[in-house]
Amino acid sequence: MRVTVKICGLTNLADTRAAVAAGADFVGFVFDPASRRCVGPSPAWIRGVEGAARVGVFRNLGVEAVARAREDARLDLVQLHGDEPPEACAALGGMARVIKAVAVSGAVDWAGVARYARVARILFDTASASGGGTGRPFDWGVLAGAPADLEFWLAGGLDPENVAAAVERVRPAGVDVASGVEAAAGGKDAARMRAFVAAVRSAERPSGHP
Repeated sequence: MRVTVKICGLTNLADTRAAVAAGADFVGFVFDPASRRCVGPSPAWIRGVEGAARVGVFRNLGVEAVARAREDARLDLVQLHGDEPPEACAALGGMARVIKAVAVSGAVDWAGVARYARVARILFDTASASGGGTGRPFDWGVLAGAPADLEFWLAGGLDPENVAAAVERVRPAGVDVASGVEAAAGGKDAARMRAFVAAVRSAERPSGHP
């Protein structure tokens, strides 16, 4: 199974183009003012990004404000990284246009996750006061109880050195990286982005296959 790669926390066009060239399927831009990777309210340069789906990351912002930012930046999807209810996800497009992040600090509340069944993807990330971007992995073992039909993405402390192990152990539908491919906060390292994608692709192949 091909694993989707999202490179997130991009703050400029040069890094975004490098992420696309590295093989990212999705490129992510943070619209949360509390984040050090925030791109601002309406960065025009995102509109011209080609070669990967554009994702805007929001945290506890009203539906109308998210919809307005999505239109201004011509985003393909929005990723809701806060306490947004299922109704907010539905209002923003649900299965066609919304990724819902679930913060993990211990055992996963699978009944709570099931409330978000009608979104494009569930993304599991390490819990933090700021909603994500910790650079720390959580215990992947807590995902062992995931429903067999749940195609989820994995985030939280992934980097070129550990992502292959994550893919082989967890078998996510996608992986999401930010700090693990940075040269500095908000600035990406092109070599690490290429290495990250290459590690994902190598882990997709069954053992013994070229």
